[in-house]
Amino acid sequence: MSLALFSGAVRAARGRAPALRTLEPMSSPATSDVTTAPYGSWASPIGLDDVLAAGVTLRELGSDGRRAYWLESRPGEDSRMTLLRRDQDTPTELTPAPADVRARVNEYGGGSWAVGDGVVVWADATTGQVFGLAEGHDPAPLTPAGSPMRFAAFAPCAAFGAVLAVREDHTDPGNVVTCLVALPWPGQRPGTGAVLASGHDFYADPAVRPDGRCAWICWDQPAMPWDATRLVVARLDDEDGLRLVDEQVLVDGFSADPARGTAVQHPAWAPDGSLLFMSDTGGYWNLHRWAEDEHGAPRPVFTEAHDADLPVWQLARRAYTVRDGQAWFALYVDGAAQLARCPLGGGPVERLAAVADLEQITTTDEGVLALVHRVDAPPAIVDLTDGLRVVHCPNATPDPALTSVGVSHVVEENRHGRFQCIYWAPHNPAWRAPAGTMPPLIITVHGGPTGMAVNDYSVATQFWTSRGFAVMAVNYSGSAGFGRAFRERLRGQWGIADVDDCIDAARYAMSAGLADMEQVVITGGSAGGFTVLRALERSAMFSAGVSRYGVADLVALQADTHKFEARYNDGLLGPWPQQRALYEERSPINHLDELDTPMLIFQGTDDPIVPPNQSRALADAIGSRGLPVALVSFEGEGHGFRLPATNRRVLECQLSFYAQLFDFEPADDIETLRIENLDTW
Repeated sequence: MSLALFSGAVRAARGRAPALRTLEPMSSPATSDVTTAPYGSWASPIGLDDVLAAGVTLRELGSDGRRAYWLESRPGEDSRMTLLRRDQDTPTELTPAPADVRARVNEYGGGSWAVGDGVVVWADATTGQVFGLAEGHDPAPLTPAGSPMRFAAFAPCAAFGAVLAVREDHTDPGNVVTCLVALPWPGQRPGTGAVLASGHDFYADPAVRPDGRCAWICWDQPAMPWDATRLVVARLDDEDGLRLVDEQVLVDGFSADPARGTAVQHPAWAPDGSLLFMSDTGGYWNLHRWAEDEHGAPRPVFTEAHDADLPVWQLARRAYTVRDGQAWFALYVDGAAQLARCPLGGGPVERLAAVADLEQITTTDEGVLALVHRVDAPPAIVDLTDGLRVVHCPNATPDPALTSVGVSHVVEENRHGRFQCIYWAPHNPAWRAPAGTMPPLIITVHGGPTGMAVNDYSVATQFWTSRGFAVMAVNYSGSAGFGRAFRERLRGQWGIADVDDCIDAARYAMSAGLADMEQVVITGGSAGGFTVLRALERSAMFSAGVSRYGVADLVALQADTHKFEARYNDGLLGPWPQQRALYEERSPINHLDELDTPMLIFQGTDDPIVPPNQSRALADAIGSRGLPVALVSFEGEGHGFRLPATNRRVLECQLSFYAQLFDFEPADDIETLRIENLDTW
């Protein structure tokens, strides 16, 4: 990117981020004004275009100790991400168009920017370069253009004139090499970095103290970062070229068996010079502290039977901070993020307010600011020291009269132990269903599978609830946020434990009177789509299934996986290729004769992970039994749909599919989906 593009780069951004259209408030109608109609057929002010309207996304909150910084999307500018700084209540944009602040290390990114020692550093997806901005200067490139290197998780250190970073070398796409490097300081000649640490498959989240003391995380395949990692500390030395000396393994979580390892993550230096990090050595990710001058082993800051962190899918997603000797964080309790604090030296945990999820938390002159997801409104930056006062929320506040707020349900009795679901009831104050009827239920399966469903506000969820559908998200065995033992339930059991829990969730919903037992749909995409297909193979509990590019062939998936997930299936299924027979046995494509449920299948014609012929085979197998089936293909789409027109059609097809299958007339003027065998079913 030309430096000329950055001229006058820093400018106030007030009013630049377009907000979602505010829905007109719905007053509570009198009983005589409420219309009675079947579930699913209610007219809603939340239209297809409202779901697709690109709301502003907030990501990666941090600070320089005084002011807050964060990433914010620009929907009207190809959804690029830009870096903002909070200056006296006014967001100031530091990276105007065409900059796109986005890292791609491990494919999932994170750690796209950092601030420290008077400089701001960021990865620019437009040019593939790293830039640095010192106060009072123009941005300067730290890396050359056209490099096959990717960078993330930056840590500036002015005392040694370097920016530490994780580097991912794609010179040989078949042998991607990751290491820890020192990039040049802004104003120095751009380079690809001097290697400081190498030899492990992955590195993450370097943290550096002003005096050059460093800490970082590393791990090796077949472990994932939530299985077994190592925390290393060392010291920068520049007497004979910049290098690391006095290297010490502080916590060795490595194990020949990843299931028996320890997952250490998110190191950070506290204001008193001690090192903080999360470790699940006690079965849950709790905060730990190591004070170098105390010459002892790390000790837990608190011991709680709840996770205070989530898996490292993205770099630098640190969810704790320190202010005035207090550690601030969140405990995940039955799927909700319970904001909390406790003395850094140890002491009782004080629980504060609960939110749907905590992304990041940081300390500023203003107070303790957090990027949170909320149950009844879009994500926002809030001040924890001022009663969760909203500091910044670029999206419109939804109409509370129309909002269905999710309710947590813990399912106690089932095959693999307790698990948690979130249930959004149908809700629209202008409509009611005929007496004695129950709503259709859409069960959603999150991806990962080491992911987590959270009880946050989603326009897509409200689209369904305001039309008379119930929605349930399942945190099945293996999900994040419930401790290590819960994650380990899926080891070797993908396609079994997750499927059993989704089936048990449907059974629970019916027994609890939450759904019509003859109108239960299960839906998911990619890894979630795999669970959908397996559930339809193994149970007659579901009335229909919806798969978005669902994984049907695990052998093919193994052949097309990037480095970060190349050995993920070793833990979910078994070592590859030794367990090839198991991969084939769990692949839905090899059990087409067991599919006996109506299905709606979405497929991209350019999907390298789930080739179109697999979806065609699924549709043909279901159709050959005389069951309703629809295969909708999208030209040019890959593994994950990106075009607004595609995603609009996906919603429209789902609504038409449900309406025809469950025999109701949708209030929306939509194109009718052609469903094979519907008339003869």
